[in-house]
Amino acid sequence: MKISTATIAAITVSLSTQFIAAQGLQDKLDARKNAFLKRAPEGIINSQKKALRELEVSGIYARVLKVGDKAPDFTLGNPDGQQVRLATLLKQGPVVLTWYRGGWCPYCNIALAELSEKNDSFKKLGATLVALTPELPDATAGSVKDHGLNFEVLSDLNHAVAEQYGLVFTLNKDTRKRYQEKFKLEERSGKEAAKKLPLPATYVIDTDGTITYAFIDADYRRRAEPARIVDALKAIKDGPSAKHLLLQFWENTWNPPYDLDLIDRNMSEDFVLTSAGKDIQGRDAFKAWVKASLEKANGLRIENLDSFENADGSRVVSRWITRANTGAVPDSDQASHQPFEFTGIALWAFEDGKLTHNWVERSASKVSE
Repeated sequence: MKISTATIAAITVSLSTQFIAAQGLQDKLDARKNAFLKRAPEGIINSQKKALRELEVSGIYARVLKVGDKAPDFTLGNPDGQQVRLATLLKQGPVVLTWYRGGWCPYCNIALAELSEKNDSFKKLGATLVALTPELPDATAGSVKDHGLNFEVLSDLNHAVAEQYGLVFTLNKDTRKRYQEKFKLEERSGKEAAKKLPLPATYVIDTDGTITYAFIDADYRRRAEPARIVDALKAIKDGPSAKHLLLQFWENTWNPPYDLDLIDRNMSEDFVLTSAGKDIQGRDAFKAWVKASLEKANGLRIENLDSFENADGSRVVSRWITRANTGAVPDSDQASHQPFEFTGIALWAFEDGKLTHNWVERSASKVSE
C-alpha cells in the first residue's frame, strides 16, 4: 500500500502537536549524572569514561540474554532467609526481573525507588517485580528498609544467576580500587564478588519463561523506564501493538544490545524502508543495512522521543534523536567519539502483527564542534 508524501506530512504535523515532554526515570538519572559531572574531579570522570568504553567493546552485548531467549530458572534468598524460585513466580503470572549493583550506587537507589512507586501498575497486570543484587543479605535488608521497597530483593551471591544471563563483567583495576575505598564492596558483597558487577538489566519474562522485554546497557546511569515495563506487560496480556514493536526494535537494535534478530521477529518479510526518495526492499536487505550502519557508527544510541498510533493502530509516528555516539558519524569521516546530533520523524505501517513499511519523513544531522 502506497502513501503519498503529502499524507505522511499531514499525519506527522498533526501528531507532532501532541508531543509533550514528561519527566521519567531517565530524566532523574540524567539530573543526578549532570550534578556529579559538575563537581567531580576530571581524573574521576576520565576514569569512568575509560571503564565504560572498555565495557562497551568487551563483547558483553553478544553474551547477554535477549528478547526471545528462555530465562534460566533460579532459587535465591531474600533478607529474611526465605528462598524464592523464579519458576514458582511464573506460575502466578509474568515476572519483571531487574538487577542493581548495590545500595551504595545512587543511580540504583533512584531506580529502585521509582520501581517501588510504580509497582502497583505492574501488579494490576498480574506481574511480580523481583530485584537481584550481588550484595549479601544484611546489605539488601538495609536497602529494603531505607527505601521502603515493596518487592522481593534477592541476593545473587557471587553473581551466580547474573552469569547465566550473561550480565557479569570484571571491574578494571582503577575502578575496583576506587569502589573498595569509597563503598567497601568487599564487605557488602564478599571479596571475590566485589571484583565484578552485573549490568543493571531489566527483563520481562512471560509465564512460559520467554523473555519478551529486555533493557541492557553498559552505562549504569541508564535504566529501564517503568512505562516501558508496563507496555511490555500489556503486550503479553493483549498482544503487541505497532507502537510496542516499534519501540522494542528501536530500543534494542539502534541501542544496546544491538539485537538484529528483532528485525526478523518484528518486521514482515516484504518490509520496505523509504528514505530520501529511495527504497530498501525486503526484510533481509533492511537487516543488512541496519547491520552496516551499526558497524560504521560503533556505539550508536538513538532515543525515540515520542511515538503515537492512529485510531485503528495501523500507523505509528515516531520522533527520534541521538543521545550519544562512540563511533564514526553515519555517512561521514568524522573520528570516533565525535559528538553529533541526528534527528528525524518517521511513519510506520503495521499489519497482521508485523511492521511492514517505514517512511522517513524528515531527518537532519549536525556534527558538533
